[in-house]
Amino acid sequence: MSPRVVLGLDGSAHGRRAETFLAALRPTGRVRVVRVVEPIRPSTTGLLPAPVRSRILGAAAEVEAARRRAARREVEAAARRLRRAGWRAIAEVREGVPLAEVLRAVRAARADLLVLGARGIGGVARLLLGSVADGAVRHAPCKVLIAR
Repeated sequence: MSPRVVLGLDGSAHGRRAETFLAALRPTGRVRVVRVVEPIRPSTTGLLPAPVRSRILGAAAEVEAARRRAARREVEAAARRLRRAGWRAIAEVREGVPLAEVLRAVRAARADLLVLGARGIGGVARLLLGSVADGAVRHAPCKVLIAR
């Protein structure tokens, strides 16, 4: 049985290194390239006048759409490169909380391996934002490879 791999990308150089590492392995299976776009949720817009609220929500929707398009381009390009390396690759963009969505993708693919790039945040940023790589190591139902 050929291995099933999920490659989680986040737009970082470390994610690209994870892709490059995976491409260099002897391809024998399927890889699902996943990027998660976190929705923009402007806070306290309910207190604003309707025209201002509408403008803010419209701008947020435009930014979100641009982020989804960029994510789609990233995963499609990565999937093409992995196919050229011999993998059977598909691309997927998900929306939601990054760690939760990556773990859902792993479960949906019944993956044997999750490959991620470590962004390398530390200190207060890590405390406030958390780390997808850390969470994946702790909660993934499969092996996890972190590229740096």
